[in-house]
Amino acid sequence: MSTNKKLWLLAGTVLLALAVTPFLGIVAIDPLAVLQQNPGSFIFWQLRLPRALLGFAAGGILALSGLVCQNLFKNNLATPDLLGISSGAAAGAVVALQFKVGLTFLGAGGMVLFSFLGALAAILAIFAIARMIRSSSLYTFLMSGIAINYFFSSVIVICQYVFDFADTFSLLRWLTGAIVVAGYREVFFLLALLAIFLVCVLLLRDEFLLVAAGDDFAMTRGLDVAAFRKYSFLGLAVFVGAVVSLCGPIGFVALVVPHVSRSWGASRYRETVIITVLLGGGLLVLADFLARSLLPPVEVPVGIVTSLLGAPFFLALLLAQLKRSA
Repeated sequence: MSTNKKLWLLAGTVLLALAVTPFLGIVAIDPLAVLQQNPGSFIFWQLRLPRALLGFAAGGILALSGLVCQNLFKNNLATPDLLGISSGAAAGAVVALQFKVGLTFLGAGGMVLFSFLGALAAILAIFAIARMIRSSSLYTFLMSGIAINYFFSSVIVICQYVFDFADTFSLLRWLTGAIVVAGYREVFFLLALLAIFLVCVLLLRDEFLLVAAGDDFAMTRGLDVAAFRKYSFLGLAVFVGAVVSLCGPIGFVALVVPHVSRSWGASRYRETVIITVLLGGGLLVLADFLARSLLPPVEVPVGIVTSLLGAPFFLALLLAQLKRSA
């Protein structure tokens, strides 16, 4: 099957999932009932449909951020989680919850702002460590990211002990990843960010391809690799921070989806990027549907479902890389 046919098939499947999953769940909704004034109509238009759209936007951003990280580091295991960006964003959101930050900026609430600041702090810390030891190698960035990840994870644990019991329970649920939304304000915000992220990655095609070919080759072509990585990381702080602030740190989407999209899109940059967004968004929509349907009336956090799906894939990938290097 050609790449274009795969792309259209995937797009149709994702649209079908977005259209069907809001009708299904613990309580099934009659499609004709959504056009009338009744509880089923409210559940569909104000709860389930916004939730599906938010899941698509969050999954698309996370998957695309994973593709960008793996491209920048030329490492198939590089993700915002590994680099500490997600944990930094989560720590910022937790601090905002703890101190009940109510300030807003350009329409963004305290959790969104502090998530961005936490992700930005993680990135700045990585660059500070690289400058301190006078090394800008990819290995330095990866190892620094792992250390920063553990540091912010410790900050989150400390906040859990400071919270009272009720807040700690809500925090634990949020930290496992949860798509909970009523209305469309957050949906439009995240969909707009996804559109901006997608356009930026498509417009910077040449730069990303040069970086993937190697730093020395990219510099011979006139690209300032260090500056490009720096601005790319700042962009990741915005997009990943927004997702974490609204949905919590959802794991494995950024790791798993880029590998599948690269195999489906072959070596064609544009197709790979679009497949990544569609596959990431569709995966999180289905994962969220399973999360709210598997164990009724209990709702499983979506991050647990993505981890159950992603962990075996991660181990298979790791074993494959070890066999190739042996």
